[in-house]
Amino acid sequence: MSGPYRVIFTARARADLLAVRRWLSQPGSGLKARLRSARITRAIIELQFTPFRWPEGETTGVRERPVEGHRILYQVDDRARTISLLRVVGPFQNRAAP
Repeated sequence: MSGPYRVIFTARARADLLAVRRWLSQPGSGLKARLRSARITRAIIELQFTPFRWPEGETTGVRERPVEGHRILYQVDDRARTISLLRVVGPFQNRAAP
């Protein structure tokens, strides 16, 4: 083993994560929302160390990490030791939506 994997955010994943953080940090959202945001961030960080822990989802080669009602969709390149974060989708969110 040669250390943690490197996480690469796609533009779509970055936009998704910003939208989630904006939603959870809006005025009046409270401590529970801030903790949910922190747990999503922690789950992304943890992927560096256990990328194969979570199973493939609906799409072959795309793994799904559930956390706080959201799903982190990602692909692992074991040779390059990278994780490509594809999406961070919320509950009932259309995964195909731009």
